[in-house]
Amino acid sequence: MLYKLICSVFLFLFLSSCNTSFFKDDLSQILGVDKVEIENSQKLNEWAGRQGDGFVLEIYYLSEKTVRAFKDKPLKNLPDKREEGKEWKKYNWSASPVDSSYNEVFIMCLNYSSNSEKLKVQLNEIKKLMGKKGVYYSFYYRPNKYNPQNVQLFILDIQSRKLYTIDQQI
Repeated sequence: MLYKLICSVFLFLFLSSCNTSFFKDDLSQILGVDKVEIENSQKLNEWAGRQGDGFVLEIYYLSEKTVRAFKDKPLKNLPDKREEGKEWKKYNWSASPVDSSYNEVFIMCLNYSSNSEKLKVQLNEIKKLMGKKGVYYSFYYRPNKYNPQNVQLFILDIQSRKLYTIDQQI
């Protein structure tokens, strides 16, 4: 009986931790605004292997006030990212179309191979956005010799007020 109780508590804690947002606490820094008002959010993720390989896509539906604060900011820079033992580089917010010298970042994130139909649909939606006006993007990446190792990609569609955040770890 005690064993079942312990297993149930562990399972509950594990499942509830899976629903936590990956980027939610950092959105004001990422967007460079004082306060981020989120009207709704959605999370899709896949994790594989023991080394933490995985993919997280979060979609935040932002308030008009938050999007306006972002648009009105003259400099749209990501803060520096520091993590012990890891070198992160950044690409500050820029309006689409995508800077082609960073195609590997977009290929890595937006061509992610998934068994989830929901995730495939969302990634196709994001790909279509990348050529539209009113779409901004920025990212962090950890380089290796040839391609990025880890990427955190942020895409903001001003018109729909959707912020897409992607974390991909290899």
